[in-house]
Amino acid sequence: MGESPTIAIHTLRIDDSWRDGLPVLTGNLVQLREIAFEDAPSLHMLIASDPRVTEHISPPPATVEALQGFIAWAHQQRAAGKLVCYAVVPKGLKYAIGLFQVRKLQPDFLVAEWGFALGSSFWGTGVFEDAAALVADFAFDTLGADRLEGRSITANMRGNAALQKIGATGEAVLRSALKRGNVLLSQYLWSLRSADWHKQRTAIHDRFSAAALEDRIRSAVDEARRLQSAAAPAGKPAGDVPLHPFFVWDPGKPDDK
Repeated sequence: MGESPTIAIHTLRIDDSWRDGLPVLTGNLVQLREIAFEDAPSLHMLIASDPRVTEHISPPPATVEALQGFIAWAHQQRAAGKLVCYAVVPKGLKYAIGLFQVRKLQPDFLVAEWGFALGSSFWGTGVFEDAAALVADFAFDTLGADRLEGRSITANMRGNAALQKIGATGEAVLRSALKRGNVLLSQYLWSLRSADWHKQRTAIHDRFSAAALEDRIRSAVDEARRLQSAAAPAGKPAGDVPLHPFFVWDPGKPDDK
């Protein structure tokens, strides 16, 4: 019997300073910063209230107050070293139009899972690819991940195409993996390996530019500004808020209502 082949694991873990607060990540089209309480009204309008978005993810916090509870939970999870949550802020805007999450599946983030949701007016603008490249860099180079997993329901053709476009590999079909009301939905399981990402990330980073997508991005930004201005401003809650755990692609529990 021969020995099992050895698999080299690429890790470049710098330190755990991100547990005290996430660094700002800047791309060609977007800036990613830690999700803040001020993002709750915008996320309520662009994510939680848009059925085009919610049909593809686990049920999001339904109110601004619940979203504030989610944000408080995300900050707590980051401090505990279990999860990071980035707000996606396109250049020209102040508040989030979407989010990216990365959570630990194995010690030291060796295997991690990411989830994301973007306001529908930004679909097809290149914002996803620009933000995803920044998050992948952070996951592999700072968190020290070797494998990044993602899930997308099989009917979400746009989401699956987006994962494939950034180099993720489809590995499995997860039958009845996500519960929405009384319906069980199947998902594709996608993976992105650190070694593969480092071979292709320059091309991914350079694929999209603001100039090439100027008209589409301007239209999306104008729409986001209109919706954000209609949302009541919200700051940090005066006191503690009930924590509201939420991950974009969590399977529902059997007793979920």
